[in-house]
Amino acid sequence: MELMKTRLRRFSEEAYYYSSQLVVLFVVIIFLTSGSLSMGITSSLIIVFFMIAQIMLLVSQGHLPLLRFLFSLITPLGYSILRAATSSYAFTETTSLLLWAAAIYIGFFQAVSLSFPQGFIKRIAEAALSLGSAVIFFAFYYYLDLRINLQKAYEMGEISLEVFRTSLQIGSFTKGLQTFITSPQHLFALLGIISFDTMLLASRMRSISLHARLDAMLAQKAPGPELVTPEESTFGQDIRRESGPVRLIVSAVSSDIISFSSLSEMLGAQKAADFLNRYYALWTHAASPLGGRIISTGSDSVIVLFGLVDETNQADRALQAVYDFMDKFSGLKEDLAELALPNEVRISIGVHTGSVVAATLGPPGEQKKTVFGDTIAVAARLDSLCREMHQEILVSHSTYRRLSLEQQATLDRIGEVLLRQSSRPVPVYTKK
Repeated sequence: MELMKTRLRRFSEEAYYYSSQLVVLFVVIIFLTSGSLSMGITSSLIIVFFMIAQIMLLVSQGHLPLLRFLFSLITPLGYSILRAATSSYAFTETTSLLLWAAAIYIGFFQAVSLSFPQGFIKRIAEAALSLGSAVIFFAFYYYLDLRINLQKAYEMGEISLEVFRTSLQIGSFTKGLQTFITSPQHLFALLGIISFDTMLLASRMRSISLHARLDAMLAQKAPGPELVTPEESTFGQDIRRESGPVRLIVSAVSSDIISFSSLSEMLGAQKAADFLNRYYALWTHAASPLGGRIISTGSDSVIVLFGLVDETNQADRALQAVYDFMDKFSGLKEDLAELALPNEVRISIGVHTGSVVAATLGPPGEQKKTVFGDTIAVAARLDSLCREMHQEILVSHSTYRRLSLEQQATLDRIGEVLLRQSSRPVPVYTKK
């Protein structure tokens, strides 16, 4: 059932991405240019069939650059075959050229983007896709408006059939473009298209930049999160000077990837390891600027503590790091989508504030500074409760009451739970 939902989601994502460029306007154009209602319905259904076939192939094999490009040509090929079989057909007609040009353009730059996972060429390809998408959408919109106005003029006897046909040829396509653009309602539509594509491009560029930073972090030979020597320690200067155990108030974040075992089997050993390393790097990227320290990693589990160095606003910093991580986690999902793998990866996060003990522990000769305490166990308990309560994040009342009013406003009380060492249920909160 979960696999079926994932495939349907991948299909809908691919369909939306494709239809946002072509499907809606093109089907309307086909419907309007078919000459009769029955022919319009039949032609539109046939085109939709080709589009569905194309989308299904892109979902299954679209992560391969060459196949991404070739499969992008299925719909224009189907349209050309349909027109050749049902009427006189000239490849140079405006509708055909628009469809073929759009499919070739989008398919080519998608293939380039897949071939170069990062770097300058990747950015150029994404920019070209964004700009091209706006131009393509506007071209179809302009042609649809032109077709409707010419149809009305012909039906009212204002123009002849010959003028009607000539005006729809590719050679006459740009003659009314200036008048079209200067029209207030069309200018507003053009600005809307540009704004929407600019936002999409900015989002993609942020994702590419994040991937580059994560790759740079993974390339570094950094010490592990449990640090052995005082020089490498992430615990503050005061703690380093202490010879014995120290009790601290910290905000603990526990994070897991839900059903990662099943996903790892689909990924294979190497890809699963790469995915986990990027997952760890993403937590480092989100937590480190806000004073968070990863103290433990185990398979898909991560424990991050805030307050080891500076206790100031630790709860606010912990929750903000969680939000940053959740916002950027979509980049890892895109990695799976590009491999045509299930990208409905869900995470669970528990946040709790309380005391821990920082001490030097371990066998003789292998001792290192570490922390322990019920606070970490409670955060892990909230993490596991996310599955039962169908939430992505659960925040304890102990953390909630230490948050600023601004951060409290981002949370909703969802219920009460019985936590470790609590004699009665306590409130828990989740993101609005």
